[in-house]
Amino acid sequence: MKKGFTMIELIFVIVILGILAAVAIPRLAATRDDARLAAIKTDIGTFMNAIPAWYQGQRDARIEQAVSIDLAQWAKPNPGVESYTLSIDGAPCVTIAVWDMNGTAAQDSVATIGAGLDINTSNNGAWGGANPNSAPVFRVIQPGGMNGICATLWDVNNGLGVTEANISMAGRRVQW
Repeated sequence: MKKGFTMIELIFVIVILGILAAVAIPRLAATRDDARLAAIKTDIGTFMNAIPAWYQGQRDARIEQAVSIDLAQWAKPNPGVESYTLSIDGAPCVTIAVWDMNGTAAQDSVATIGAGLDINTSNNGAWGGANPNSAPVFRVIQPGGMNGICATLWDVNNGLGVTEANISMAGRRVQW
């Protein structure tokens, strides 16, 4: 007589493996998203510390001089504006920027970042903001209309709790 598994035993094993796969695969996808969000939050924390410190030491307002930025993830939408935007699945998720927020109300408006009118970095990144007495401000900006993984990044209750930030790069109070 041959020894082996019966058809019923094999079907039970296949059913059990199917149940395990149905439970494990979605959890693995969620773990991948969690890791991606943690990496983004780490990048933002690095930017928040490194860029103002670089400006203090070098008087250079260019983000790409202060940190090694992954241009495959962070895009610079306008070459004339010192800002980078991280998009996930084609939707903007977070923007980091250097702004002159101590100028006039028109210069401080949110619309100026898209128009490329907010800052002016001259030769070698020396600060040349609209107001000669102003200081650059490093900003972490939340775009509107987010969903999915980006919404999780900014969700204080259920996500990682990233918040918008205005950080003076020259030790002056941010007026806004």
